[in-house]
Amino acid sequence: MFRLTARIEIKGTRTWVFDRVASVEITRDIDTLTDTCVLALPKKVTWQGEALNPLRRGDEVTAWLGYDDELELAFRGHVTTIGLKAPVTIACEDYMYQLKSRPARKLAYANATLGRLLEDQRLGIRHRVFGEQAIGPYRVTADTASGLLGDLKDHGGIRSFILLEEGEPVLYCGALFERAVTRKQVFATGVNIIDDTRLEVQDAADVKIKVRAISLMPDNTRVKVEAGDADGQARTLHAFNKNERELRAWAEQELKRLKRDGLTGSFTTFGGSLVDKLDNVGIKIDGRRRGVYQVQKNVIRFSPEGFRQEITIGGRVAE
Repeated sequence: MFRLTARIEIKGTRTWVFDRVASVEITRDIDTLTDTCVLALPKKVTWQGEALNPLRRGDEVTAWLGYDDELELAFRGHVTTIGLKAPVTIACEDYMYQLKSRPARKLAYANATLGRLLEDQRLGIRHRVFGEQAIGPYRVTADTASGLLGDLKDHGGIRSFILLEEGEPVLYCGALFERAVTRKQVFATGVNIIDDTRLEVQDAADVKIKVRAISLMPDNTRVKVEAGDADGQARTLHAFNKNERELRAWAEQELKRLKRDGLTGSFTTFGGSLVDKLDNVGIKIDGRRRGVYQVQKNVIRFSPEGFRQEITIGGRVAE
């Protein structure tokens, strides 16, 4: 029988360490700017002589989770809110918390690229650009660095999120992400998949999708193209400064990614060897290989009742 173990470290005016926790829920998602962590501390918490809860917004939080004292880094970020009642509930955000308070540099460009924009903002962390984009004339109007990233997503379809590399935060920014990683695990029914009822088989021929792509041009006009099925589920892409040919190629690429054979949805597995965004995972159902998929989202739940991961798969990357 495996024993659940955890270590929670909170650094503020002092450093607080907890080896017990009522619950932890961590959400890692490539579609959101910010990964989150909600901690519920044990009902009886002593603060080493302090009468009141000394934690403050902005305190640094690191959570390690595992079995039998073999711990794995699960989250690193900052406290955002602190509950009043026991058990004390602490909401946290990853390093994006710092970018939400970092003033954006109000710069203007005659011909910007995504990489140049990020470099000039001096974000204080490393960044990686996936699919460099020529944005063209651009003026930074956002008040904060995260606000700029939000504008790039809203108007250019450029997603941004934080990944930890060797424990340090790295900003990933782009449209389509390809990450050279070794497949961490193969998940199989009867072995390490607890629940596969949210997985569905998808036949590319049955998928009806219409991709609408819109490009904002330097003179504030818009170029629009559509690809796919006229009666299909609509998906809209945004871009900067792409001509009609470039925009149509992008729409066709997205259509090919979405109209594919394979599986969609999510499954639940145990907590061992935590899965991160963009990891590649293999799936076997009833002994049959069903492909390798890029992870889009993972919700990690830890409590005395169990340690689980709910993994949402994205595009199929291999057989």
